[in-house]
Amino acid sequence: MKPFLLALQFFTIITLRADLSAGPEDLRRSRAWYGPVGVILGLLLAAWGWLLGWVLPPLALAGVLTALWAKLTRFLHLDGLADTADALVHMTSRERALEIMKDSRVGSFGVCAVAVTLLVKFAALASMGPSRLLSALIVVPGLARAMAGLMAALLPPARSQGLGAAVAGPGSLRPELVSAAAALVVAGLLAGRPGLWAALGVLLVGLIQGWWYQRRLGGITGDTLGAGIESAEAMALLVLCAA
Repeated sequence: MKPFLLALQFFTIITLRADLSAGPEDLRRSRAWYGPVGVILGLLLAAWGWLLGWVLPPLALAGVLTALWAKLTRFLHLDGLADTADALVHMTSRERALEIMKDSRVGSFGVCAVAVTLLVKFAALASMGPSRLLSALIVVPGLARAMAGLMAALLPPARSQGLGAAVAGPGSLRPELVSAAAALVVAGLLAGRPGLWAALGVLLVGLIQGWWYQRRLGGITGDTLGAGIESAEAMALLVLCAA
């Protein structure tokens, strides 16, 4: 139960145990729940989408859902995306890139990355019909977070301290694969073949970014996991639109 609560409180604003303590081993075990927690997040978004869809036109609904999506995750992944863009878009040393990620200030690269990602999400949501929209809201968060769990299990931490050091690291890959399989089943059942294509798009994003993080940083950080989730969600939404 503790790994599930850790994943739930890490990825959403839902806090059932504010006093819940966790060590690195607990955080690594929580990776097995990334996919299911993403589906729970998606169900919350779909419920709001269904309710608001009765009173809001498509463009307004897409805007509210984009904002709500960020709010339900405490804007955590967008913060990671901004820090990752500031650190890695321009060529610099590994040490300097990690230093930039620790800086609380947001630069122009980070602002642009967040703006473009939110714009893509908004446009994709606004382009979907009601049934496809609701299924996408459930499917996409689960696929993206299952990918993050696999990335954390396969890549080493880029630094010896911090969230990435606590979450990332080798271990039994079976829980993360089960989590990914669960997200894939949900995608197939709710979105059909387009959902499976979306899963393939998420996998592609994970492979490319994992290779990039390994090459530039020697591993992953908490910020790069957030950036990976945001990028994977944008890709999955675009694939569902195209399909």
